[in-house]
Amino acid sequence: MKHDVKRVCDGFIEYIDRCHTPYHSATYFSEILEQAGACRLYEEQEWDIEPDRIYYVVRNGTLLSVFRISSENMPLQSGFRIAAAHHDVPGFHVKPAVSTVDGGYERLTLEPYGGLIHHGWLDRPLSCAGRIYYNSVIGTDFVDFDLQKPVAVIPSAAIHMVPDVNDGAKFDLQTEIRPFVGQPEEGCGEFLRYVADDAGVDVADILSFDMMLYDAAPAEYVGINEEFISSPGLDDCEMAYTLISAITSTELADNSFAVFIYDHEECGSASDRGAQSNMLPDLLERICRKFGYNREDFSRIMAKSVVFSADMAHATHPSYMGKSDPNTIVSLNKGPVVKINSNQSYATSVAGSAFFKKMCKENGIPYQEYVNRSTSRGGRTIGPMISAMGGIMTVDIGNPMLAMHSVREFGGTEDIYQMRKLFKAFL
Repeated sequence: MKHDVKRVCDGFIEYIDRCHTPYHSATYFSEILEQAGACRLYEEQEWDIEPDRIYYVVRNGTLLSVFRISSENMPLQSGFRIAAAHHDVPGFHVKPAVSTVDGGYERLTLEPYGGLIHHGWLDRPLSCAGRIYYNSVIGTDFVDFDLQKPVAVIPSAAIHMVPDVNDGAKFDLQTEIRPFVGQPEEGCGEFLRYVADDAGVDVADILSFDMMLYDAAPAEYVGINEEFISSPGLDDCEMAYTLISAITSTELADNSFAVFIYDHEECGSASDRGAQSNMLPDLLERICRKFGYNREDFSRIMAKSVVFSADMAHATHPSYMGKSDPNTIVSLNKGPVVKINSNQSYATSVAGSAFFKKMCKENGIPYQEYVNRSTSRGGRTIGPMISAMGGIMTVDIGNPMLAMHSVREFGGTEDIYQMRKLFKAFL
């Protein structure tokens, strides 16, 4: 692996091993931005904005917005360069009832989040992280058990008990996907007390929580020459990380930009922190008012702006060639992907595709195209939402990957480097 590629990928692995929830991710990114001289703003306060300085906003712990106004390319002159990604991932969240004790074992009660692959979560050391609210005054704290300490396993039934387990396994998510976390002697669940102890509060003071399971094994390089990466959350934490890493780069292009790292994409984006929220238009209009632009100016600025909607892309799987378009092969480590769909599952227009390709060619970045097989509709992204909301030319892009929505996903190391390079040029 080339030195420059490894440096970028090492940074991503450090991030993914420390940030197991969107709460931790937003905090980690905030620290990186602060180190780069960024200034935090708060939605409820009046803003004082200066050109050529990076500012950021965090909404309710997980939606991160970052922007800078360039004195060389003011918005009315060149519009905004806008990029959007998300850092929520499919998985299992702990229900309010937390756990039950059955047959002497304490087991968590879970709710599936997003469109996840179920079977990969079995027989794997798991841990838990999230956010809790406590006390009558309502304090908050993040919980993460000693970073990757396994606290749970969902054991399979033996093949002798379920002989058809290899014939398309299906699970009752209410009764079968139940992580074992202990064997309490008193017959009462101890997990919530364990959470309280980790946060340094009394269990009786916990008011509410948002806790989720994650794979306790760290991200790893894979392959004879470390060509690949095996990691939780590539979709879409890889895009979130490369965006923030590009923003804090000293070689960043001099454009007025706004970046949004959303939550809740995996369940439809309809929340105060999702891509269907008011954050994008409200933030851009608020910035423009601070620089004296009127409503007509704002409309002109939007017409000149362009969005990169960054979400991971499907690579062609050699074991499942019949699931992909046979004429458009997408490979790991062959560069960023522009995603195209005539039915607008992706927002890329012909103008947007040309813009993306021209930028890649001008900066020596390899690129690929993705289209769905004609018999498959495929997934959706936040791109069409943003395009319709703002009337802005939007390009759906992402890095190629395999095992999308698995507990561990599979991608290429070279692609992480090339995507960061693209964002530096774009922003």
